[in-house]
Amino acid sequence: MAPGMGRWCAARTFAAAVLLAAVCRSEPAVAADLNDALGARITPDVLGQAFPGADAIGEITGSPPSAPVLLGGDIIGHLLSTYDSVQSTGFAGEPFDIIVGVDLEANLVGVVLVEHHEPIIGPSMIRGDLMQGFLDRLISLSVVHRSRRTQRGELDGVSGATVSSKLMRSAVLTSAQQGVRKLGLASQNIDARGLAVDLDFYVERGWKEMAAIGDIAHLALRNGDVAAAFSGAATKLAALDADARFVDVYATLATPAGIGRNLLHRRWHNFAASQVGLGDHILSVAATGRYRVLGSAQPVSGGFDRIAVVQGDKIFRLGYDQKLKHTPVRAHGAPRFKEQALFRLKKRDGFDPLAPWSLRIFVEAGAVGAPRGTAAAVFDLPYLIPAAFVSGEEYALEEAGFREPAYALFGLVRLSTLNDWQQVWYERRIDIAILGGLLLGLTLILLFQNAITRHRRVHETVRIAFLAVVLVWLGWIKDAQLTSINIITYIQAFFRDMDPVLFLLDPLIFILSVYVGVSLILWGRGVFCGWLCPFGALQELLARLARAARVPQIAVPDVVQERLWVVKYIAVFVVFGLAVFSMDAAQVAAEVEPFKTAIIVGLDRSWPYLLYAGILLGLGLTIERFFCRYLCPLGGALAILGRARLLHWLKRRPQCGNPCNVCQASCPVGAIKDDGVIDMNECYQCLDCQVDYYDDHVCPPLVARRKRLERLVEAPATIAAE
Repeated sequence: MAPGMGRWCAARTFAAAVLLAAVCRSEPAVAADLNDALGARITPDVLGQAFPGADAIGEITGSPPSAPVLLGGDIIGHLLSTYDSVQSTGFAGEPFDIIVGVDLEANLVGVVLVEHHEPIIGPSMIRGDLMQGFLDRLISLSVVHRSRRTQRGELDGVSGATVSSKLMRSAVLTSAQQGVRKLGLASQNIDARGLAVDLDFYVERGWKEMAAIGDIAHLALRNGDVAAAFSGAATKLAALDADARFVDVYATLATPAGIGRNLLHRRWHNFAASQVGLGDHILSVAATGRYRVLGSAQPVSGGFDRIAVVQGDKIFRLGYDQKLKHTPVRAHGAPRFKEQALFRLKKRDGFDPLAPWSLRIFVEAGAVGAPRGTAAAVFDLPYLIPAAFVSGEEYALEEAGFREPAYALFGLVRLSTLNDWQQVWYERRIDIAILGGLLLGLTLILLFQNAITRHRRVHETVRIAFLAVVLVWLGWIKDAQLTSINIITYIQAFFRDMDPVLFLLDPLIFILSVYVGVSLILWGRGVFCGWLCPFGALQELLARLARAARVPQIAVPDVVQERLWVVKYIAVFVVFGLAVFSMDAAQVAAEVEPFKTAIIVGLDRSWPYLLYAGILLGLGLTIERFFCRYLCPLGGALAILGRARLLHWLKRRPQCGNPCNVCQASCPVGAIKDDGVIDMNECYQCLDCQVDYYDDHVCPPLVARRKRLERLVEAPATIAAE
């Protein structure tokens, strides 16, 4: 191939790749430009998705702005914009906008992604509907008080777009929480600790199960218990069996649906709830036995003298005006009660549903035959609302005693104190440990390469096994493929007001980036390109299979290769240069890298991308690592960044290049020059040359030395034979 022809073919391949990316780029995700007014962005389609069933939006007010959602002229919720609220930006540093719908109870009703510039999301990459589906999992979530039960699955990302998905989730929740606070929605249910009663959580249960788990509190008084409280003065009980039942009292807070619906049935629970005000609670009291805790049928004092609610130093007397219209207990398996009633506990009176309280039972002296003037015996039935019906952040729940704190790292770290990125790292601790082991193994290979390369078969086994793990686990399973966009994003972080925390949301990419950065300083670009790049591993493993199948290999002449190397540096300047003016344009140009197609999305793309990746892999069957050597902008950027490496540790002999050219001929990527010098900008540090360096059947100086030693050994034997 002529030099000019080689340059022309390579340039045409690169230009075709960029043009292909421009044609097949991601979908236009916009409903309107995010710099337009909020009203322009809330199109009828967006309104229908963000708030199903709504008629229209009202006047947009506030800063950041919010749009009231109308149904029949009544406000039923509000629409917010993540861009207006929190200036949401994606992994590439470009803004995105999500319209968020919240109802008047501060629940998420709809989430619509209307504009983004994420390089990994598009019809030919990670489909936008997968991201929208991930965001839809937030629907029905309470914005103000999220418990671990409601958070379950929230931090799961979209495979291949982990950071983008987590940034979008965070933007939705943060903007919604901000909007809810400014609009004053549902704030009456939240106490100073950020806790609230979860009125909506419901699991169907029968009476026995509710009693067993603490939904219902029970006090069983026997005749002997009461008699002892009166010190023998209860003459009516003296002749009765001391173990016989005096009264069984049951109490519960029936406001939460998970208790009230099971206790009363859905219809009657709704009926009871309609009789109390917002923030008030429903107390259910039921009893059976010889003693009537609700007293006589005729009111005497205007209230119920035999029971009261006690909370701390407060006593809440129950008046007849607090008694709700009668509705019996309908729970499956409930006892037959002689008495039952529902009472309204008013918020304005200071009742705290999240604090412990007791139902106090007064046993009057006359009811047990004690002398007149004898004080009533007092028995308390303690109650604390079960943790299942309390919502809030984990830390607040633990501090209030509704959760047992969970710890990690041998008890050193309390999980509830972890922020988003720390929780992600904890949840992916096994992946992090595996990657740490992989990087430690590579470091040991590099540090002790002399011991490995002395044995050709050991080196080959280690390399094939390592590349297989990088391709399958790091690449195809974990999507941890670095791209030129990663480098651009890191560089932009120094010049833009970007939150560095966003890099920590994908721990594998972050750890890999740090390791590659250190390896660039020590050894140059070859550590990543030769050992840690999943696409590079795919090319090399396919090339090994091709050689095993006797596919003809093309040795590119040095004069042609030196010109083809230039193409990847042109790609670097194109991609990185475009990033200065437009990240969208840089992302299009970066499609010259087939990493997304072959690794990140697992070939789940449109046919032009598959064809392009297939052509590159096909060329790699005859020209080892064709893409890495001639087209890869990431490799070119790493070569530039790694020029100031500290270590020059690949061994050479004085004979290398003159007269010996064994290593030059065996180097799979042609990185060894005629004079025997290794071009570290093009070296992938596969260590093949080091295997030849120690092989006394390949390296001419060692071959000569071995033969001399053999002759010396044979000489005495020859003399003795003579």
